[in-house]
Amino acid sequence: MSGVLLRMGRTIVAIGSVVDFEDNREGVHDSRYPQLLGGFKLPARVCTPTIAERFSRGRVEMKRSTCVFGVICLGVSGLLTISVNAQSINTQAEMHQRVVELYNFSPHKLTDAGRKTKSAEMDVFWGEVKTHPNLELPLLRVELRDTSNPAFFMEDGSELLTSLSKDQSDRQLAVDARARCDLADVRPDAYFYFVHELSMEGVDTTLASLHILDDPAFAVHVPQHAMTLDHGMSLVYLLLPVALEKWMPTALARFETEKNEAAKESLLTLFFYVQTKEGDAALEAAAHDMTQSPTIRKDALHHQQDVKDVLLSKHNVKGSESMLREARRKRLGAVSDESIDDVQEMTAQLIQLRGAQEKSKL
Repeated sequence: MSGVLLRMGRTIVAIGSVVDFEDNREGVHDSRYPQLLGGFKLPARVCTPTIAERFSRGRVEMKRSTCVFGVICLGVSGLLTISVNAQSINTQAEMHQRVVELYNFSPHKLTDAGRKTKSAEMDVFWGEVKTHPNLELPLLRVELRDTSNPAFFMEDGSELLTSLSKDQSDRQLAVDARARCDLADVRPDAYFYFVHELSMEGVDTTLASLHILDDPAFAVHVPQHAMTLDHGMSLVYLLLPVALEKWMPTALARFETEKNEAAKESLLTLFFYVQTKEGDAALEAAAHDMTQSPTIRKDALHHQQDVKDVLLSKHNVKGSESMLREARRKRLGAVSDESIDDVQEMTAQLIQLRGAQEKSKL
């Protein structure tokens, strides 16, 4: 790939070549790399030090960027403004025709010239909707609910909706639409941060979060820190902030039907971190289900052993389980190496608390 095209405001400009950074710290790419966690040593196999850290706030921030296969990047706010001759779209039929004609393409299949042309056309569309929100926003909502519409509209249209509305129902509509995008047309970091922000707001991001498992190569890279967030830890950041009852049944069902072993292992990581009876039961079932592959059974058994190993540590954990869970949820709002250390320590503390509770029942 010769370069990245960055959409500043609603205009695309070239910003140079893609640089591939690699972290050369010893053991950093080893999923069993150990970390000491404030008196607890969470088993090395669930400590992933290669985490993504969001661009620092206070500087120019990429807000919910819509990125196209590392080629088009939408939504850097406040850098460049363009004017458009905004006409209005008056009927649902007009809006539907506009959406189908404008978004009936896959960005990663276009040439640079084709992307430039489409970008200009989308600029005009955004200008029209933003100029007439009272008329066109209800029409946009209907199109985002229409599952027959083009996949890239689900990406760009959801971005447009969240730029115009902070209403909780619109946030839910946007993230549900995002789950229907083609991940081949989206840069993983942009997808992740869009979903993560809504997860922290309490929106049910289940479908969009699990959608990352559909792309075996999904990984969130942050060149500034030479860090990568893989499927398993991405799911931890995306789903643990969401109420358990919203996502656990769907995640369990996904595990049962999932064919890809790496995806199943990522779900087992999520079930380990959640530290609930539902997660425990999922690990227990996977560990002894002979229809599962030896790899999956072994992975589930390892997670169960991890819990036993943590329980061997004797520490006085302060606070209640509910307080600790809420503190962990809030800490997941920051995606950084420091936050993952804290989340791992809090998970170890949860294991200790739950173990003590079970022991008190005997």
